[in-house]
Amino acid sequence: MTTTIFGQFLEFSVPTDDIQASLNFYLELGFSELSVGDIRDYHYGVVTDGRIAIGLHAGGIDEPALSFIKSDVASYLQCINPDDDEISFSRLGSEIFNEIGVHTPDGHLLIMMETRTFSRADLSELPAPVIGHSVEISLGCHDACETTNYWTDAGFMALSDTADDAIELLTPGLRLGLQTHLSPGQSALRFMSADLSQTLTVLEQRNLAVRQIGPNHRLTAPEGTHLDLIAAEY
Repeated sequence: MTTTIFGQFLEFSVPTDDIQASLNFYLELGFSELSVGDIRDYHYGVVTDGRIAIGLHAGGIDEPALSFIKSDVASYLQCINPDDDEISFSRLGSEIFNEIGVHTPDGHLLIMMETRTFSRADLSELPAPVIGHSVEISLGCHDACETTNYWTDAGFMALSDTADDAIELLTPGLRLGLQTHLSPGQSALRFMSADLSQTLTVLEQRNLAVRQIGPNHRLTAPEGTHLDLIAAEY
């Protein structure tokens, strides 16, 4: 499988002050919980819609991150370009779980770790959540052209002929969308609903607040993760 210089995508990692509240929120929406290992020294859980995994971290990070598996994480430090990446943290050693974090020029945190932290079996048979399946992780940026060059240099494939003029960046297991309505450093998970009107009705019945943000309907998780809902196109 082709991967980026960051490694193979693992999860969208988010910090949470109340992991149980976050977990309950996603389970109520119909996400599935995955089994996790005991590598972390803090409470950690993972949920999925069958396409993307969301890692709930009760420690270790204080902002959302794209997390990747890279067998030799230390090697990335040897080829890092300080003009492109800002090192956020480096946890390396023979007796600890090796991982490093860097910020992209747009302020998005990327984490590279030596091994996976949960069991990722075949997810294709898992039921879709109430809000539908995820279609991308949306990222805000300063300059779409410069940001596209950054990601394609890292091994992503770029597509620009999307319906909403967003630039899509692809690698196995991950689809990123550069969205102009998001500020640099901001992110959101975008989901496509087969019947958006019905989805909004169900969310209202469950007392889950939804706001309209541009063309999207936004649901916000307890830890602050934005879930943007769009209607399926036929």
